[in-house]
Amino acid sequence: MDINSLLSSLLQNTQVSPNQEGNHKPKNENDFSNDLENWMKNLPDSIRSIIPIINLAIPGTHNSGSYAITKHSEVAPDADESLVLIHKLFPDKVCDWAKTQEYTFEEQLNNGIRCFDLRLAPKNDDIYYVHGVYSCEVTSPLIEILNFLIDHPHEFVILNCQHFYNFGPAHHEVFKNTLLSLFETMIYSSGVDFPSLTLSEASKLKKQLIVIYCDDDSNEKFFKSSSFPCPWANTTSLERLVDYSKETIKARSPNTALCTQLILTPDGAYIIGHLPFTLKTACARDVLNKCGSFLENQVPGPFKSGEDGKVNVFVADFVDLDDNFYTRTVIDLNMKLIS
Repeated sequence: MDINSLLSSLLQNTQVSPNQEGNHKPKNENDFSNDLENWMKNLPDSIRSIIPIINLAIPGTHNSGSYAITKHSEVAPDADESLVLIHKLFPDKVCDWAKTQEYTFEEQLNNGIRCFDLRLAPKNDDIYYVHGVYSCEVTSPLIEILNFLIDHPHEFVILNCQHFYNFGPAHHEVFKNTLLSLFETMIYSSGVDFPSLTLSEASKLKKQLIVIYCDDDSNEKFFKSSSFPCPWANTTSLERLVDYSKETIKARSPNTALCTQLILTPDGAYIIGHLPFTLKTACARDVLNKCGSFLENQVPGPFKSGEDGKVNVFVADFVDLDDNFYTRTVIDLNMKLIS
């Protein structure tokens, strides 16, 4: 898309103020989400000991490391041509659309998040989280995860590392060594049967983390991306997002995890047409307002081959909205496992 096309899009798109109405989830003393920091530990033993992790409902974040993006962030190698042009024309606005989270990793963990979507690119001699522009260097946020797991030995985290940009073999070696140096004793190895792993078994083994790492055979500690599919609707249509999510959940294999991405994906034309707004106000808010009932109606749990699939991991943008409404809703889906 060239500059003339972008400006034409700006003129043609009518900006409509997004619906900013909030969501309210009444709290009950028996809700699993009452203690977000320790929700896995507090699940009843009938779930912790019997239901595999791939059959739990687990809240995650999309582009988890983007919280540190600012208006001064430089364009990253994952940026498409539209974003590069928008950065040249409206540099202060790119942050509004590239940033997908407010919470740091520590805050995400303390507020119930257990799956992290890590998108990475090198910059100078370091590796950074990216989403169109550079966010922060990788190590300190990973140390926040390490410290949380040390302090919470019955919680379990998924690191989803499936997006690398301008990564060569040396970059992969550096990042893998970083993960192993921090988490090696905590990592549940890909050489063991993950589909049957429960939280209780993980606690007994003193394993608190799995790493999903591309389709890579070079490290037996990490799982391939084929064991953790993350289908992507790639749409700004809420109706299409819900339909696509239903389709992929229904088609899920019983022997793999599933990451359902409850996100809208604006392209350059959409962003130009909504410049006064942000990803949070124009997209994340709409998803929360209009997909809440879809989310509340989902069911986790085991299922057999030939049966309709059930949910597992979700990821979303701006999980802080409405007092963690998304996170609490996903966690409380697990109450259906004891009904």
